[in-house]
Amino acid sequence: MPSWLTVLGLAPVAYYVVNLLWTFIEKLMLRSKLRRWKTSPKDVVILHGFPPAKVLPNLSPYIMKVESYLRLANLRYTLDKKDYFGPKGKSPWITLNGQHVADSEFIITFLGKKFDKNFSQQSSEVQLATANLVRTMLEEYFTCVIGMERMIYNDRSKFSVLADMPLVLFYFMRHILKKRFWEQGIGRHSHEEVTQIMTKKLQAVSTLLGNQKFFGGDEMCEDDCGIFAVLAQCLWGLPDSPYEKLMNGECTNLKEYCLRIKGKLWADWDHCLAK
Repeated sequence: MPSWLTVLGLAPVAYYVVNLLWTFIEKLMLRSKLRRWKTSPKDVVILHGFPPAKVLPNLSPYIMKVESYLRLANLRYTLDKKDYFGPKGKSPWITLNGQHVADSEFIITFLGKKFDKNFSQQSSEVQLATANLVRTMLEEYFTCVIGMERMIYNDRSKFSVLADMPLVLFYFMRHILKKRFWEQGIGRHSHEEVTQIMTKKLQAVSTLLGNQKFFGGDEMCEDDCGIFAVLAQCLWGLPDSPYEKLMNGECTNLKEYCLRIKGKLWADWDHCLAK
């Protein structure tokens, strides 16, 4: 019989072997997945991501960001709702003519160059800089709060208004997100403290938008797609939250901004929701 010291000594080796084997399996699965999309239709963007929600086209602001850009650029695309995660283990990702691109920012940059699309020419340098900073802040901070409001501060019955998720998966995701947000830092604050911090940020975004139609000015720029995607989550995807109330009250210009882009890009909004 091996001693417990021997077992403890072998444990790191076993962990390394299992981890190595799992990494190998993941690579094989990814290669198989990417191979399936090698024969996609010419010049048609395949947008891979999560299925739609009940109240808005997607609960992921990053997927809504890319789809909004595809509509703004008037590019042909189709949705794949099965292969969520791509080459970098992230969602969304796209396939175009057999080429795969991951991360929403890289996707938009890639498509802009590929199809010669530029929506920043009509905007001033200050407008573009402001739009970039607002989008970055919302994506880096507010997306965390969206996850906390949906998965941590509220129970599954409230989440079910947005989308269907098995009970086990909901609590597994809650555990994962709690750990992630604690490590990130924002999860160490109370709900009231987080609300206080984020309310100020949303008020600042409202002030920066002012009376402009878009952050790009009279016309949308690329960053408007990302800003809209996050604010849309607050307006339609966080029912009864402090942020929904803020956008319906003090920050009503952000609500009008969302409605303006919804009318411009998402005339078929109701048909894009989960059935």
